[in-house]
Amino acid sequence: MIEKLRLTWMAWLLALTLPLCAALKPDEDASTVTTLIVRLFEQAHFAHQKLDKEIAARFLKKYIESLDYNHLFFLEADVADFDHFKPRLHEMIRMGDVTPAYEIFSRYSQRLEEAVGMMKQSLTQPMDFSAPDTIALDRTKAPWPANEAERETLLRRQVKYDLLEQDLNKTKPEEAVRTLTRRYDRLLRSLREMDGQDVLDVYLNALCHAYDPHSDYLGASDLKNFEIGLRLSLCGIGAVLQSQDGYAKIVSLVPGGPADVDKRLKPNDRIAEVAEGDQAWVDVLDMKLNKVVELIRGAKGTKVRLKIIPADAPDSSVRKVISLIRNQVKLTEQRAKARLVELPGSPSADAAANPPASPRQSG
Repeated sequence: MIEKLRLTWMAWLLALTLPLCAALKPDEDASTVTTLIVRLFEQAHFAHQKLDKEIAARFLKKYIESLDYNHLFFLEADVADFDHFKPRLHEMIRMGDVTPAYEIFSRYSQRLEEAVGMMKQSLTQPMDFSAPDTIALDRTKAPWPANEAERETLLRRQVKYDLLEQDLNKTKPEEAVRTLTRRYDRLLRSLREMDGQDVLDVYLNALCHAYDPHSDYLGASDLKNFEIGLRLSLCGIGAVLQSQDGYAKIVSLVPGGPADVDKRLKPNDRIAEVAEGDQAWVDVLDMKLNKVVELIRGAKGTKVRLKIIPADAPDSSVRKVISLIRNQVKLTEQRAKARLVELPGSPSADAAANPPASPRQSG
């Protein structure tokens, strides 16, 4: 009976992990984009350096560390296993084969799921704060955990530190546990929000950094936001959003934007569903924030409907529908500003205080 329960529990854990990993696949144009980036670096980068085994090894290391920068989740054996990509990685990336990106991310997903489970389990166990203990907050140069036991010890110390930090902030023990549970769940939510394009973005960005730290890869979403930052304008409703507990929460309204002029949408309102015009509603709970933003943005003069949970609602079951017409939104608050300050004693200040005498005229 115990063995049967153990097998059922393992199957349930696998059911949590496998669908997530299986769903993450490269887009159709991933191979073309990857090949083009390699060509650009080899031909247009200032170093004009061919993608060889040395750069590929550096690239692999940067990708692994971009996923687990603090060396907490991967095991030493995982990182050693990834070395089997090294001999052919430069050839694979040149041919547009991005298989390593998704295989490594699949292992990362598994390890993060395990780690969050361990950390939440540690929250339920008593902590002895009187015993001497140490924790390295910056583990970027530390080795990966040698085995499961070492990783569990590191994670337990992390939880202990987090609880101590909450205690020093005068947080009640019950509230501290709830706060940290939400924090650890947020790690999983961020993981589950990632799609195939996000994985490719991280992978190709690591490739760029393998050439130099100042070269970055911008995916389609990042590029769009970059262009908006340059233009200081976008077409939407003029609402600044933030992800909180799975919801897209209104942080503020852009002055003069459709939402600000309409006056019905308020800061701290939470968006539950979005609809394009009169089309069907799309549930955006636990949806990645940039995906929610893409649903809300659109062509000038088109309608978007939001189903919100008002900030002053007595409970989260309350819903309110707000229809807005998209318009051009000027991001004037993000505009660069400059101010000239004249200091006493400076040449320009002296010149202003004692202007030269006007030239005399003879008649």
